[in-house]
Amino acid sequence: MSFTLRTTTAAIRQATRVLPRRSFTTTQCAASSHGLLRLKEYYDSTLSEDLMTMTYDHARAAPSIYKYPDIQVQIDRALAAEEQETKEPIAQQQQQTVAPEAVRTRKGGKPVKPIQPPKTASTIPSLDKITLHAMVKDAIHSKHNLLSAFMAFQSITSTRPEIVYARTSVANWKLREGMPIGVKVTLRGEEMYQFMDKLVEIVLPRLKEWPGLQLTAGDGNGNIALGFPASALALFPEIEGSFDVYPKMTGFDVIFNTTAYTNTDGRLLLSGFSVPFKTKN
Repeated sequence: MSFTLRTTTAAIRQATRVLPRRSFTTTQCAASSHGLLRLKEYYDSTLSEDLMTMTYDHARAAPSIYKYPDIQVQIDRALAAEEQETKEPIAQQQQQTVAPEAVRTRKGGKPVKPIQPPKTASTIPSLDKITLHAMVKDAIHSKHNLLSAFMAFQSITSTRPEIVYARTSVANWKLREGMPIGVKVTLRGEEMYQFMDKLVEIVLPRLKEWPGLQLTAGDGNGNIALGFPASALALFPEIEGSFDVYPKMTGFDVIFNTTAYTNTDGRLLLSGFSVPFKTKN
């Protein structure tokens, strides 16, 4: 009996004994996405550097003229001071006759394009958001026809869609202002890259008779839109496995909003994400 008590007491002391603290510390391991954000990791590690190299404009970067930069700075300051002295009399004359301020405009009342800044690490083109948009014509007769498109968008994006309402009334189409006629989803962050991965790896390769994006695609500011038929919606894995749940398929548009300032930079970005482009025969 005494031997059993001694053994039990020793076991309790061994279990409650505080382990000595180690003399070194270990850092916490970085979280891994396990492939869910493969395109994001690819952009950060490879694509952003390639875009910086391909879109860099050497003509806008002033090279150093002199061997010693500090001497060049002094010369530039002296030239700027001399130029300022010559401009002061002219500025005084212009103040007497104030001219109206010049406003940048575009032909046809189009929005003014932003001035493209010099290429730096902070101005590399990147994906800002992806917008999915679908207009359901049968919703004019019954708003319940929107349910199929609503459920399909929620399945492929894991985001609750928004209902699009008519802004104006059209008598020929029997459309009244305020009627629900479409659905829309805006994706950013992780959901955006997950949808982009499914689109370029599963849906686009299985599209029939689709040559690719036009070489002139873009709205002038680096944003590119794609139109898909109703059959493309069934190619997503979330819908393909339960096709009977969605009674009516509808066509939809995918709009890629980028931070690029030109269409060329936007097309380079999508090409880096494996979006095919139509080649000239």
